[in-house]
Amino acid sequence: MRPAAYIVVAAVAGFIGGNVLQLPEMVNKLGGKLTEQKSEPADFWSTPAIAGYGKIHFVNTPAFNPGSTPGLSNKIVFQINRSEGDIRQPNLGLERVARVTNLYYAAGVPLNQLKFVVSINSDAVPAALSNEQFRKAYGVDNPNLKLISELKKAGVEVSICDQSVAFHQLEREWIDPMITHTLSSGTTVATLQNEGYAFLML
Repeated sequence: MRPAAYIVVAAVAGFIGGNVLQLPEMVNKLGGKLTEQKSEPADFWSTPAIAGYGKIHFVNTPAFNPGSTPGLSNKIVFQINRSEGDIRQPNLGLERVARVTNLYYAAGVPLNQLKFVVSINSDAVPAALSNEQFRKAYGVDNPNLKLISELKKAGVEVSICDQSVAFHQLEREWIDPMITHTLSSGTTVATLQNEGYAFLML
């Protein structure tokens, strides 16, 4: 390689190396700008149908709006099979059901026109435990029962997969009485889909 070529290679390497060394600082600056909290009006978030749960920021837009689309059945079956985050907080899947309920209601669909069914299974089963059994297992009251109660007040049916109850070696009586027992989550989802329900995995 000629001396001039060495000089060019060294210059390019120096340029790249210098910028790579500055990369963490650049990322930190950019990250800070992306995560800066902007001030929001007091009414920016709301929970119009499920008080205190599933907060939404409603934007009245016509695209795919269930409140302004004629002929919708408003039938959805939600399947929740995960226990995410802190077990002492409401299951995030149930929070998402509350969010969808709030969105439909805010869009103008009356609660009595919603046909929502929740199917809890797999690792989400603890969310359905009675307060007594949840406290025995985790040392705190079940944080999901108030949310499930609010969902039921809005007409949302919450069910449990008895196959998952058995697989987790739980007794059926340990499930809170607000919750409907079903043969399985799979048969619940399949039956409701055959009845025209949309399926959302949460």
